[in-house]
Amino acid sequence: MALTDTIRPIPSAAALRALRRSFERTHTPPMLKEGTFALTALGVYVCLGVLWWLTTRPSTVLTTSFLRDTTEQWNSTWGWVLTGVLMAVVVTGASALGPVSVRSETAWWLLPTLVDRRAMLRPRIGAALGIGGAAGLTGGRLAAFVGELEHWLPFTMLGAGLGISGVALGVLVQCGVLPAWALRVVTAVCVSGAGVAAIVAAAGGTVVLITSWIPVLVVSIVAVALSVISVWRCGRITLARMVIGSETTVAASVSLTMLDLSIVTGALEQRAWRRVARRASRRVPTSRTRALIRIDAMRHARRPHSLALATGAVCTGWALSAVLSPIAAAGMYLAIVFGVCMIFSVGLRALCADTALAVMLGADDRLLRLPLTAIPVMAAVVTMVLSAPLVATNPTMMALTTVGAVTAMYRIRTRASLTYDGLILETGFGQVPVELIRQKTRGTDALVLTAALLAVCV
Repeated sequence: MALTDTIRPIPSAAALRALRRSFERTHTPPMLKEGTFALTALGVYVCLGVLWWLTTRPSTVLTTSFLRDTTEQWNSTWGWVLTGVLMAVVVTGASALGPVSVRSETAWWLLPTLVDRRAMLRPRIGAALGIGGAAGLTGGRLAAFVGELEHWLPFTMLGAGLGISGVALGVLVQCGVLPAWALRVVTAVCVSGAGVAAIVAAAGGTVVLITSWIPVLVVSIVAVALSVISVWRCGRITLARMVIGSETTVAASVSLTMLDLSIVTGALEQRAWRRVARRASRRVPTSRTRALIRIDAMRHARRPHSLALATGAVCTGWALSAVLSPIAAAGMYLAIVFGVCMIFSVGLRALCADTALAVMLGADDRLLRLPLTAIPVMAAVVTMVLSAPLVATNPTMMALTTVGAVTAMYRIRTRASLTYDGLILETGFGQVPVELIRQKTRGTDALVLTAALLAVCV
């Protein structure tokens, strides 16, 4: 008797998605459905409010703000600066998030089967392109506000085309059609263009923003071409590339849920060190203090992106020193010095977050932490001196800003991990997590106090 195997047809991607949605609807608790509906309605309400604000405000809503020095004539070239920065952010975000990422059950139980991978990934790519277009649309409208454009629709649509193009480039890199360095080149070009535009604006030159539809048509054709190619070639995305993006996505989701930004920053830090890969060993001094300082210095030498970020922050301060009002310039000065402190204090946070490492080093916490504050303090002092034009080289404000920024950095980096089982106050408006608020305000209180003192000194 012969045995015959019945070959069943392979289900389509649409059938699998429909089956999955049906299963989720059947097994989702009613309370969870109500919560999802409430969150969706809230998101739609907020998005409609933002859209109404962007479309009904006058073109001078940002340039007539009290944060700007109204005695100086405004230059519309700053709109190009904002466009370049936002385009670099979109491309960098696309590179960090994948931009196509899937959950573990989809990656390991569904995609390895004979199902059409391109058909399965096509809705995700469409969603990613839509998010890029929405981000570009918002960025283009904000750039039109900065450039004081009355006829703002062409430039806004130009931003949408650039946003879609940035995400499509990320998909093509993920597919292997373009090399990995292509996104880095695009980011470098955008940042360099923004820097050149800032120099031109600071020098008094003017680069008129686009008000015609011809450049928009060209960018739209490029965006459509890149999108079609990315959708057509998306079947070449490997599981390894999709899982890398999903790690960052999951970390961002958990970070938002737990109200702890260190989760997503830690994931990005680990991913960046994975790209650095192997480095030659170096001899460190026998003294514990000097060894900690040397190790902290080697961290930034092996990943010099911290120097690039600090340089960009200082250049931003130089560019904005002539257009900001005194109180806004003082706030920007504090933000720049504090940001540089946080960039160069990653080693201090790594030590404070790993109690086993601190125990292994065999010393008091203070003796271990103080050496790791040497480089952040030096970076803060250098940034203070280089960014002095923001506060007109006022020694009182410079000293106050440095002390406040270093204090806030130390308190934030040395605080313990968040706990969620503390005191909760029951009020008529709901529960107030008092203990969680206390933990989150450690370090922030020093920043608020410093900002208040700077406002008095201005």
